[in-house]
Amino acid sequence: MISGLKNMVDKQILKLSKLCEHWANHNDSHKESFVKWRDIAKEKSLTSVVDNLNNAIEMMDKCTEYLLSAKEDLSE
Repeated sequence: MISGLKNMVDKQILKLSKLCEHWANHNDSHKESFVKWRDIAKEKSLTSVVDNLNNAIEMMDKCTEYLLSAKEDLSE
């Protein structure tokens, strides 16, 4: 029974590790879109939109950093 429970926990940890990596990669694809549209907003002199998108890009980077750190913590 104990080994079965440990196996289930190990599978959950592996799944969580894979999810963290997936979410980080998914964030990168969103970030690319943010950058594209930020540049379009910049061309149109939409300063406040550019500022907000820059903030979103920074937050996405930070979120990705936390997800990859969590993945790393799971492998310890």
